Amino acid sequence: MVVTLGVTAALALSVFAPRAGANPIDDKKAQAAALQAQIDANTHQIEALGERYDGAVLALQQAQAAVADTVARLDSTRAEVRLMKNLVAVRAASVYRSAASGGSLNELDVTDVQELLVRNKYAEVQSNADDAVLGRLHIAEEQLAAQKADAEQARNAADAQRKQISDAKAQIQQATAQQQQLLTRVQGELAQLIAQERARELAAALAAARARFSRGVVGAQGDGDPGAYPNLPPNGPVAAAAIAFARTQLGKPYVYAAAGPNSYDCSGLVMAAFRAAGVSLPHYSGAMYQMLPHVPLDSVQVGDLLFWGSGGSEHVAIYVGDGKLLEAGGSTHIVHIGPIWGRPSGAARVTSA
Repeated sequence: MVVTLGVTAALALSVFAPRAGANPIDDKKAQAAALQAQIDANTHQIEALGERYDGAVLALQQAQAAVADTVARLDSTRAEVRLMKNLVAVRAASVYRSAASGGSLNELDVTDVQELLVRNKYAEVQSNADDAVLGRLHIAEEQLAAQKADAEQARNAADAQRKQISDAKAQIQQATAQQQQLLTRVQGELAQLIAQERARELAAALAAARARFSRGVVGAQGDGDPGAYPNLPPNGPVAAAAIAFARTQLGKPYVYAAAGPNSYDCSGLVMAAFRAAGVSLPHYSGAMYQMLPHVPLDSVQVGDLLFWGSGGSEHVAIYVGDGKLLEAGGSTHIVHIGPIWGRPSGAARVTSA
């Protein structure tokens, strides 16, 4: 068991060395995975030790019962030895008293020599029988004493095994606790690295969106017809009301085909936002793009709608300025504000209530 624990401890220490040239996030993920594997392995070891502990306890209980049974039998045999010795002593004392009293054969109720011989023979037989019984009792006493010693040895061995298993379990549990603490720390560091990476990605995406919208969206797929962009009035109270409503929905989950109030898909959020502003829109981004007047992607204003996919059929979001949009889904699974991502295919404006 000590060897096994040593290997586990060495593994716990060896897996945390960063790999040269590795991505920090990948390195932390590898550390977390290795720690979790060790914790899982420790759990299996503890489960196995639990069964071995139960076996050791059972063996200890059986050994204790054997000791108690042997002690009881030994005490009983010793009591019989004492009783037999007392009986022998009583008989011997009786014979001695008879001999010492100087009594005649008549006093011993011996009427003739033949009867005296019979009595002497009986006394000899009884003495031999007593000696035989005492001999057997002494042998039984010695055997039981040996059995008691064996049972006590088995009990001590079972108790030592129980203690060894308990100590091993405690060591593994301690190692697991340390590994769990380290895993928690690594997971925290991993979450921080991911958050930092996400923040860098968002910052880069926002910078790119600002740059693209300051000079037009490179590679944007518009209608291809310059006349497709009529002279439109700027967005006003309708757009402001729609954005205000959409902001109150931030954090709610994206759910396929949902249109509120507890969850939304992309077109469901836009439909609900503009419905709050007094404008009715269909629950489908492609239909929205088809019915609304289009605007160039390099001329979008706060409150305009941005679309993805052919004919706006894949996604829709509300432009909130500074290269950002408000959407359900898209780059996350909630209603959120973030930088314009990917390659929007077009834009449209809701002009009136």
